[in-house]
Amino acid sequence: MSQWKQIQQLDIKFLEQVDFFYDDNFPMELRQVLASWIESQDWETASNHESMATVLFNNFLIQLERQCSQEQNFLHRHNLKRIFHQIQVKYKANTIHMAAVICNCLREERRILSTASMQEQGPLEKSMQNSAALEKQKVLDNKVAVIRSSVQMLDQAVKYLEDMQDDFDFRYKTLQLRDPVERNSLSMKQEVTTLQEILNRLDFKRKEILSKIADVIKEIDALISSQLNPELKEWKRRQQIACIGGPVLIGLDQLQNWFTVTAQSLFQIKRQLDKLGELILKVTYESDPIPLQRPQMEEQVKYLIYHLIKSSFVVEKQPCMPTHPQKPLIIKTQVQFTTKVRLLVKLPEVDYQLKVKTTFDKDLPPGKVNRQFFILTNNTKVMDVEESTGCLSVEFRHLQLKERKCPTGGKGNEGPLSVTEELHSLNFEAMLMLQGLDIDLETCSLPLVVISNVSQLPGGWASVMWYNLLTDDPKNLGFFGNPLRASWSQLSEVLSWQFSSFAGRGLNKEQLNMLGDKLLGQHASFNDCHVSWSKFWKENIPGKSFSFWLWLDSILDLIKKHLLPVWIDGYIMGFVSKEMERALLKEKKPGTFLLRFSESHLGGITFTWVEQDENGDPKFISVEPYTKNRLNALPIADIIRDYKVIADGVVPENPLKFLYPDIPKDEAFGKHYNSQQNKVCPYIQTQLVPISRRNGPVQHACSSPEPPMSPGMFEIITQHLSPFEFESAMTLWNQLQLLDSLYLEQVDQLYDEAFPMEIRQYLSQWIESHDWESVACNVSLATLRFHELLNQLDEHYSRLNLGNNFLLQHNIRKIKRNLQEHFQEDPVHMAMIIANTLKEERKILETALSTQGKGNSSQGNFMMEQQNDLANKINNLKTNVQEIEQDIQVLEDVQDEYDFKRKTLQSRVELDMNVQKTKEILQEEMAIRQMFMGLSMKREVVIKEMANVLTLAEQIQHTLISDELPEWKKRQQMACIGGPPNACLDQLQSWFTAVAECLQQIRQQLKKVQELVQKFTYNNDPLTLGKSQLDEQALSLFKNLISNSLVVERQPCMPTHPQRPLVIKTGVQFTVKIRSLVKLPELNCQLKVKVSIDKDLTENDTVKGCRKFNILGTTSKVINLEESNGCLAAEFRHLQLKEVKCSNRTNETSLIISEELHLLRFETQLIQPELCVDLSNISLPIVVISHVNQLPSAWGSILWYNMLCSEPHNLTFFLNPPPVKWEQLSKVISWQFSSVTKRALNSEQLRTLADKLLGHEAQGDPEGLIYWNTFCKMSPNERGLAFWLWMDGILDLIKKHLLNIWNDGYIMGFMSKGREKALLIDKLPGTFLLRFSESCREGGITITWVEHSQDGKAKMHSVKPYTKSDLANISLPNVIRDYTLTASEEVPVNPLVYLYPDIPKDDAFGRYYSSSCDDSEEMEIDKPIKEYLDRRMISVSENPDSRLQKC
Repeated sequence: MSQWKQIQQLDIKFLEQVDFFYDDNFPMELRQVLASWIESQDWETASNHESMATVLFNNFLIQLERQCSQEQNFLHRHNLKRIFHQIQVKYKANTIHMAAVICNCLREERRILSTASMQEQGPLEKSMQNSAALEKQKVLDNKVAVIRSSVQMLDQAVKYLEDMQDDFDFRYKTLQLRDPVERNSLSMKQEVTTLQEILNRLDFKRKEILSKIADVIKEIDALISSQLNPELKEWKRRQQIACIGGPVLIGLDQLQNWFTVTAQSLFQIKRQLDKLGELILKVTYESDPIPLQRPQMEEQVKYLIYHLIKSSFVVEKQPCMPTHPQKPLIIKTQVQFTTKVRLLVKLPEVDYQLKVKTTFDKDLPPGKVNRQFFILTNNTKVMDVEESTGCLSVEFRHLQLKERKCPTGGKGNEGPLSVTEELHSLNFEAMLMLQGLDIDLETCSLPLVVISNVSQLPGGWASVMWYNLLTDDPKNLGFFGNPLRASWSQLSEVLSWQFSSFAGRGLNKEQLNMLGDKLLGQHASFNDCHVSWSKFWKENIPGKSFSFWLWLDSILDLIKKHLLPVWIDGYIMGFVSKEMERALLKEKKPGTFLLRFSESHLGGITFTWVEQDENGDPKFISVEPYTKNRLNALPIADIIRDYKVIADGVVPENPLKFLYPDIPKDEAFGKHYNSQQNKVCPYIQTQLVPISRRNGPVQHACSSPEPPMSPGMFEIITQHLSPFEFESAMTLWNQLQLLDSLYLEQVDQLYDEAFPMEIRQYLSQWIESHDWESVACNVSLATLRFHELLNQLDEHYSRLNLGNNFLLQHNIRKIKRNLQEHFQEDPVHMAMIIANTLKEERKILETALSTQGKGNSSQGNFMMEQQNDLANKINNLKTNVQEIEQDIQVLEDVQDEYDFKRKTLQSRVELDMNVQKTKEILQEEMAIRQMFMGLSMKREVVIKEMANVLTLAEQIQHTLISDELPEWKKRQQMACIGGPPNACLDQLQSWFTAVAECLQQIRQQLKKVQELVQKFTYNNDPLTLGKSQLDEQALSLFKNLISNSLVVERQPCMPTHPQRPLVIKTGVQFTVKIRSLVKLPELNCQLKVKVSIDKDLTENDTVKGCRKFNILGTTSKVINLEESNGCLAAEFRHLQLKEVKCSNRTNETSLIISEELHLLRFETQLIQPELCVDLSNISLPIVVISHVNQLPSAWGSILWYNMLCSEPHNLTFFLNPPPVKWEQLSKVISWQFSSVTKRALNSEQLRTLADKLLGHEAQGDPEGLIYWNTFCKMSPNERGLAFWLWMDGILDLIKKHLLNIWNDGYIMGFMSKGREKALLIDKLPGTFLLRFSESCREGGITITWVEHSQDGKAKMHSVKPYTKSDLANISLPNVIRDYTLTASEEVPVNPLVYLYPDIPKDDAFGRYYSSSCDDSEEMEIDKPIKEYLDRRMISVSENPDSRLQKC
């Protein structure tokens, strides 16, 4: 048996150890698919010989590629391909490393195999795995096989009986047909005798078969009641244990086999009984046993089948959230969870016949629980046979729970149980109709705990553990009304499981004893002790503010996230009392230390070392515990390596020498150290160092909260707005959206997470209708307005359609939670913010209008004038069309009257043909002629009106298509590259729709005219002469309008990079949205849009040698009416691009990947009676990348193209890209900052960038030209870094790590070293400023400070730039607070005192300091106890003078 197969047969505790050392360095998938080949290679030798390692690496890739090509499962193949590329990239340059990794994995496997059998099992685990259980399974296997054989033999017996009966029946009927004369003959008597003997044997055989069937039924009954049902019950108990971390659950497949074979046997017996029923229809007799015994047997078989199948309906996988796979049976509201139900009777005819419905807390008596829930998503699925396992099951993967609001507004019946003690049940129901049987299937999950906040997870898991440890009744939902007590032997085993399942290594006897002491007291006899539920979870540990389990759970979380490798290695003693700690260290060498978990902090680890005092006595010192946020900054191994103790006037030292008992610390932790950085001049090198201060006051961080607004904001809010200003503010938001980008950027900076712009957009009219300054002065009024605002949000939320607006609903829910978090206790604060925001908006609007008014050419006014003019024309068009409608109605009435009078007169004349016309008739003829002339004139008027209307429609349409639509598309281009948001599409849609409606109405009017012509016409009829041309014109205009109405509302964009549209990565989903600007009801669901890429492009449109792509996903969507905004749109949400591999592709193109431009084309066709219109449109050019590191260059291409080109077909743009003026480029660069942050670049910063691109001699000339190669491809300086790539790295750095202090204006950022020196030279020593590094590709920020030498000269020092990886460990404000200069035998100092020009650093950055202790992230803990030595992370450099001398 291979080593890997042996590993897979180990117990859970060992499998979890194996699971730990397979990670991204060597994924377990590779170990699985290449197990035999891996074990046949000599990896140990290869790990010491590079040439052999290279050969094995190449062979490894060949093996993996072959396996990948043979894999049929799409997901597995995808994973193998991904792993193939990862391994190739990771080890191509270091094959020895891969050999060493595999060698280590195989060695660890062998170690685990050799020690597995030596481990001691707990009582629960022993009960799950013993030889008696295995023996029972063997007996059950044999029993099922014997029953199956007996049933098969019964089949043969029934067949034999049928043959015997057929023989008897044939003889009997033959005898009856013989001549009655022969009845007394000898042969006849002999035949009768023979028949009697056959009948006797038939009767005997029938009794024998019935007896055997009865025996088999009894055996099956006994099998089910005494063996199958107990086995099922044991499996369910094992499932409970597995749920709380116990041994892996196995045996369900075996159980399914037993159930299935038993059911098959019962159905076969049922068929045998049915056959016997058929036999007695042919032959029966007095005292026939079949009619007497068969009904009872049949009922018994049906009963057994019913109950066997009913009991075989089980929950295979208990409900579990995918985000917490190791904590099943805890469900968070509105978070998806999964569960799986299985039918252990696997019959082919059941496939796809069972529809399983799940319900929550079915038939739960009132008052049982305080809260009630319902299932939010689809709760019905059909059970089918899984291809992989062949079992009959159904998996619910997307269930969600939502709390049901009580009509009274409360949570329901208030009870004594907490949220995490409430137990709920998930029920599953189905109806099986099989072979005449109706079987109602029902089962339920183990009891669930439903939480509404992730902070309730520890309590929920405690309840799940306690319940499943102590009871196997799945319906005992009132368990925690009077919870049972757990023996320490039971509980200690479960606690060890938590560590083995979550952290890879269980607890040893000594560690469990310490936990027992903590929970039960030091003098307790563990074997006799029982632990109450209250003591385990609800009662606080004496002297602490948290319970035992909360403390233990926080330690588990700490290990899992930050200590796993060191815990697995056994270097953390962990659970050891302070008394034992001192006893262990007392006799050890000074500097000996051990690691233990804090008993006073939630989730903390401390190290204690021994040293000698002045008298030579041992002295024990413990550092303040390190919690999660400190270990985020620096791993525990690096802390131990670099830890220093400092004191005033004393050189820092590391007191940690030996890990208990006597292991040199580097030997224990060396393999976990992060490598030191290379030291580079002229920057001063830095590193993070954990320190403690001895014999001195601990410096506490500024604890004052961040001011909610700037100091001048309060003064502004005290000023009152006039009523007139509030009247004009009703349209403020719409006016703001029409401003130039310069002013829109200022508006954008007014909004943040505390009061997001979405609220301003959704509730603009409601917000502007209130006097917020008055609200800000009245607490009760502010409270009222706060709740009104929440209600307004609820109403907006309720109007949204879940299917089309899921993301929007999600955002509104999040916004509401944030509002409640920020302003629930302080609604006045919210009112002040809104009042200030509205005032600032008015100031921006006034400034914009006044500035633009001075030039007599206000862009905003001009746009508004244009739009007003267009709106007036459209209103005139609609008015004219309505007037024509009335005129046609009048014309119809006049024509009908004329026609009636003409025909009446004609009838009278025909009747009196021989009589001379009377005067009355002549007068009537005259009146009719006059009526005809009026009718003719009216017809001419109508035709002219229609012609005029179509002319006006044509003019409007030309303006819409040639002016307004291109202008909107240009604004969309600017919005795509960070410019002002692109509004007015709804306005454009209303105009397009109005014109379309008018054209449709005119076409209908022309049809009405045609009806009038059919009723009556004459020579030179204006209607006949003009209608044909008008028909063609109206149809042509309508077609033209429709064909231009399809627009790309949202350009292609990856959801992962919403601020960088038009850049698409292969294999990553992207979205794009199409809208029809003509919103006619008859178009709803009539247009099916198909998307393609680079379709119908000519050679002149493309660059030879460019890559080609296919679109994966649904490429066709129907345009329908969106409920949220009433527009006709289609959104493609799951598109992906895949490169088409061309065997004959050449690299003739001179363009790099990020310069290749591609197009998405959208096509559809409108087919209606008398109308067929082809609609198409294209996206803006997109850049397709294959790796995320190509994103910055691709975004540079998008910026350049959309700045300079508005022709979407120009895919050859980058063959000869035009230059751009600095005036235009500077605006776009500033947009990049204002779109990501709240602060654009000022003139000085832009001037620095101009000098970098144009040279200092250009003096920032606005007309200066920058070329594409200078911007994105060639380095403008000697450092080999392209300008845009440098800028993009800085943007990413700001977004991830510097956002707050950048928004506050504390980062000068872009400045030359000469300018830096000029600013600092006359400042006080310790004055510093922050600027971005010009040499870091990934974005770096450095600190430069001034100090004075002994001769009084100013001297500048710059620290080595802090990059993203540095700032991920420690924030820049903390760096500034704790930055320290050290030198051999010198006392450390912090040279940073004032932020330029003269702001004390704590005034500038104090609100962003992280506390030196970690209580900010804990739930509720004691204050640090006095014997702990305070500690913090600081950024340390060597003394700059000594460093520069070395360089």
